[in-house]
Amino acid sequence: MTPAADPGRRRGLQWALVVALTALAGWGISRLRIDDDLRSLLHDSSTDLRALEEVEATFGGPDRDCVVRATARTGDLFDAAPLAELRDVVARLATVDGVEEVQSIFDVRREGVAGGLLPVIPHRRDGLDAEARAAAKARAARHPLVAGHLLSADGDASLVVVKLATDADHPRRVSDVIDGLERTLAEAAVSAPTLDLQLTGMPALREQAARALARDMLVFNGLGLALAVVLSAVAARSVRATVVASLPPFLGAVWALGVLGLVGAPVNILTCVVPSLALVVGTCDSIHFIEDMRRSARRGVDPLAASSQAVRRVGRACGLTSLVTAIGFASLSVARIDAVRTFGIVAAIGALASFAAVSLLTPLIASSRFCSGAGLGRSNRRVGRIASLLTAFSVRHARPLVAVAVVATVVLALVGSGLEADNRVTDSLPRGTPASRALAGVDADFGGAMGFDVVVGWPEEIDWRDRVVLASLDGVHDVLEDAGGISRAISLATVAAPLPDRQRRRLDADRVRDLVAPESRMALVKARVGDLGSRRLEGVYDRVDEGLARLEHDHPGWRFELAGMSVVSARNIRQLVRDLGSSLLLEVTVIGVILAIAFRSVLAGIVSLIPNVFPLAVIAAVIVASGRALDPATVIVFNVCLGLAVDDTVHVLAAISRNRREGIAITTSVRRAVAETGNAVLLGGLVLAVGFATVMASRVPSLAGFGMLACAAVAAATVAELLFLPAIVVQTDRLVRAWRPAFRDGIFGPAGLAWPALDRDACPGSTVTP
Repeated sequence: MTPAADPGRRRGLQWALVVALTALAGWGISRLRIDDDLRSLLHDSSTDLRALEEVEATFGGPDRDCVVRATARTGDLFDAAPLAELRDVVARLATVDGVEEVQSIFDVRREGVAGGLLPVIPHRRDGLDAEARAAAKARAARHPLVAGHLLSADGDASLVVVKLATDADHPRRVSDVIDGLERTLAEAAVSAPTLDLQLTGMPALREQAARALARDMLVFNGLGLALAVVLSAVAARSVRATVVASLPPFLGAVWALGVLGLVGAPVNILTCVVPSLALVVGTCDSIHFIEDMRRSARRGVDPLAASSQAVRRVGRACGLTSLVTAIGFASLSVARIDAVRTFGIVAAIGALASFAAVSLLTPLIASSRFCSGAGLGRSNRRVGRIASLLTAFSVRHARPLVAVAVVATVVLALVGSGLEADNRVTDSLPRGTPASRALAGVDADFGGAMGFDVVVGWPEEIDWRDRVVLASLDGVHDVLEDAGGISRAISLATVAAPLPDRQRRRLDADRVRDLVAPESRMALVKARVGDLGSRRLEGVYDRVDEGLARLEHDHPGWRFELAGMSVVSARNIRQLVRDLGSSLLLEVTVIGVILAIAFRSVLAGIVSLIPNVFPLAVIAAVIVASGRALDPATVIVFNVCLGLAVDDTVHVLAAISRNRREGIAITTSVRRAVAETGNAVLLGGLVLAVGFATVMASRVPSLAGFGMLACAAVAAATVAELLFLPAIVVQTDRLVRAWRPAFRDGIFGPAGLAWPALDRDACPGSTVTP
């Protein structure tokens, strides 16, 4: 094989690898699934879910219930037209495919004079007259299963519970069922002009959240790609060079999206940002490649050699930044929250996939016939001048700037130490969706839509109809009432307590199957809470647990246990803070070690702390100052931005290290390093900010908040790299030379060449003088 053929064969293998990996990513994309379970975002794999699973196995999963909120537009529901229309709506809902049962105020029975069971609201073919409707309204307002549960206190609103069939709750079918319910309600609204009908409940909320995720992924990934291309065009200042800067990051985003499908990770409110992260990170690496190739082109190097040299010079730094970024994301793998841990793993793989795409494809395109002889344009001198002026100021005022950096970081960190974790269901829902508005209405009219259960178990010798069982259930009701924040609970005691002993003894278990399971010696006390936020709900549940512990102490052999996914989610929000602290500590430590090894300088690892921790302190302070709290989306901003902030630190330190190996003085090395990387740092910061700003277009509040905080962090990181890092490096070198004159490592030590001796072409865009 001739020497000329060897590069051609190598290029062919690289193209084949790119095609193979892209095909594999395409297969992964075909396997993508959207996870619409809002509350699973806070599921902790170590949490004991035995009680929750037992309740679901015995009584059925409450998350299969859709809820229709019917409100009278004028008057109340017991006017002639609204009452008749509501009955028609209930009948229509029962015909929807996938609906197992529909429960409404029309299904509740009362005991008649002769002991028979009669409907609370009787049905007559010609309708009820005014007197009959008034009597029905009075009975409904007194009935324990209706008042506050299916009928609002003012009689204006009613809840219709639509229980989905077991197979209808499957993610692939639930979308069709929800569509059927929405169509039915839309059709019913035409013939029911006096009613306002709203669909909510966990299946409906999950479906609307899934639709919003799909929309947001298309919108902000599309916006991110378009803006990345525009910014790449500004940086490259050449159509063909723009292709070199834009196509590899786009391919990296495709590979990152494929990773989600290949590893079986669901697309949720966290993982949906992975392709955008890969795109912006890849675009930043491409800008560094373009800037390096541009410098080579000015020295007369042909495109093929320029691309090869860029891979050798910049590829090492880009590889190191990708490794550090991946470690930043992977540090989340120690989290106990399943969704956060999954995000960390796939984001780490996505960062490496983005680097692989850029490092493989960039030299292939740049050295192809398409780019043969292509002008790579000139560096933006205005951007380079800004970077150089900032660095010159930093070097001249190194000591006070170091003090400012340290003090600002400490003060902001102290402000951010008051950070609290909180989460609301509505924060994970698109703004203004019908389901979220209905959820707010149910909270206002009925005290909440989110349910939880208290499991009560009794010894084998006791019958479920005994007074002692009802007394224990009454005790649970008292505990719930004392806890506060809980709407009217319902249990077997609610139904059976008013009955005489004889009728209570004849009570059929099938009539109260939702509340008691005699064969399991288990009864439920069902209650609802509003979307108060996990912080308040955790306090409510803690008080309930304390009361149940007292009951269990007073009833040896009995069981009183709190169950429900809302309970698990509310309590696991605390774990977010613990996960954040542990993962950040691990990340900072590992990053410092890696930088120390990579640059053969222990001090380099220490010096990198301030410019990388400063953006995190800014984020924490902004969250506290704005009155926000940590939720599953915003909690990952810290890890994301630490990984991204290290990117510029690595490139600047790598450039300083190259100059120091040539024996150049530290001050001159810093100026030269920023002259080499300043354009890429500023333009990269702009790309990152714009990329994250597209996420702010999301209608989901927590995602929009993620984008806003990430933009603030990127701005802080860019300032820290160009203003704080040069000052810290220079001041550290001065201290080293003053205390240990003979000390030398990969960056710090004896002085070298002065700035005037440097080749000016090696520092494009620089206006700094010695």
